[in-house]
Amino acid sequence: MKKLIFPLAILLSQFSLAQYPLKSHQYSTQSEEGFLPCRDTFSFIQLHSSYDIGVILPSWMPVIDKNYVAILEGKVTYNLVNGTDGPHISEEDLPFYHYSHDMDFNIVPDKTDDNRFTNLLPYLVYKKEKGNDTVMHSTIGCEWECGMATNNRINPLQADNDAGRSGGFFSAGHEMGDLIWNWPCPGDWAHVEGNYSWDRGHPPSEAEIHPPRFTAFKRVLLDRIIIGDSSVKFATRVDIFASGDGGALMNNRYNSPAFVKRVNMSSKDYEFTVKLDVPRPSAKAHMRFAMIKHKGDDFSTSEIIEPNEDSGTVNIIIPWKTKNANDLEIYARTIYLYWDEGSGASAAYPVDIYKVKLNKIHFRHLDEILSKAEVRLFVNVGSEWIFMNDFFAKKGKVLSKGLGKTFKHTWNLNNEFTVYVPRGKSFRVYMNGWEADGIDLLFGNLLDPGSLCNRKTKRFFKNSIFSFGKMWMKGCMDDSYGETSKLHGYDNLGKTDHITNSPQSGMNDDPCPGSKYPLKDRVFLTYTIEKVN
Repeated sequence: MKKLIFPLAILLSQFSLAQYPLKSHQYSTQSEEGFLPCRDTFSFIQLHSSYDIGVILPSWMPVIDKNYVAILEGKVTYNLVNGTDGPHISEEDLPFYHYSHDMDFNIVPDKTDDNRFTNLLPYLVYKKEKGNDTVMHSTIGCEWECGMATNNRINPLQADNDAGRSGGFFSAGHEMGDLIWNWPCPGDWAHVEGNYSWDRGHPPSEAEIHPPRFTAFKRVLLDRIIIGDSSVKFATRVDIFASGDGGALMNNRYNSPAFVKRVNMSSKDYEFTVKLDVPRPSAKAHMRFAMIKHKGDDFSTSEIIEPNEDSGTVNIIIPWKTKNANDLEIYARTIYLYWDEGSGASAAYPVDIYKVKLNKIHFRHLDEILSKAEVRLFVNVGSEWIFMNDFFAKKGKVLSKGLGKTFKHTWNLNNEFTVYVPRGKSFRVYMNGWEADGIDLLFGNLLDPGSLCNRKTKRFFKNSIFSFGKMWMKGCMDDSYGETSKLHGYDNLGKTDHITNSPQSGMNDDPCPGSKYPLKDRVFLTYTIEKVN
């Protein structure tokens, strides 16, 4: 009997860890315990360079244990001056741990009496010869594979992506030309659940939710909906997306390698509470809600929505465990919350309406000289995202033709957005992307993150990321187009504004010859903003 008690105690301990908030902060040095360097040398002609691949064997490891599901709530961060450094598609990711580039965003955790969210912030230990510096990190990064924009032949996402369809992950259900409705935007309030891990590839290791399995974003901007009596109401929009398809190393795909971790979506229900930011028009107003399903949603049961008019809050439950939903199901829905009186907002809470029309993209430099540029561009306006390649398909291809493979420097656009901006808030018009080079050809050629430091593993790196033919002759790293970003609001907009913007900072840092250059003014986005009301 005693032999059974100890393992059972361990099991119960792990179960409890997976269910309850942390009681204290973690230290980045935890990610180094039990790991040794794995050094090798790259040689080309008379150039010899040593490197250590030990920090990415594995690149990510659990902070607590592999079953721990972190729960985080807070605001999505961004640069308050121009909107840069906010949610974006990463231009650099380890290709042998990914099928596609990540959607990255950072969250400043909400403060609570029990510190349940702020305790996820780690202490970063910077090692020095004379003592260490220990600094608490201010944000938690979240990374979920975007499922789009990859076109290399070994990649199982290639056919879908080139046809403008999502390959799954954080864009499941997307088809050519669709708005990407569920990605975060600057200033949104977020509820995120997922794998709590150390990012060991960038010492000192930062703690991340990588990948999430559940996201809910209460938009900082409002939306406008038509309700049953045909009246129009301003509404708080809550976009909810949940899936066990997190990334190349964590998913429930039937053909995944043995080292891929399965995601037990049905291990729990997913619950959060949102507060309406729109003041109640009067004591007679009642809180209502509406819900829509998006492409890709196949969740087999209904959510539970519990409004509380007195507090102006709504509790939302996705009963995955209670209703025994399948781990393979996807939840992709928007819930609109509104007051049923008047326009849904009091006269003391003005909302400005703007039409944003994208007019033109002009590349001063395409970052290719002798061959066609393989351009990948994502645009964010207000609460919406689009993949710009979708709108320049040629013969049904968005990556191998059109904007995805071109000598053309100027592209005329015809994309329109309507944004509803509470007075005092702002919205972002943003573009980022890259020109795909050698490293993009390696996405999806997966390596077991638990590989030993041996000759076979070192050969894998030399034959891929350190290969002269596969990397150096193919342009090395993807070339960034930088962040084209500007914040707009009532105080800096007139009746009609014509704007041309471009990246104002940053460097493209690439080991290939001639690939290190400033990003300022390399690409220009022209658009028009017209005030409607």
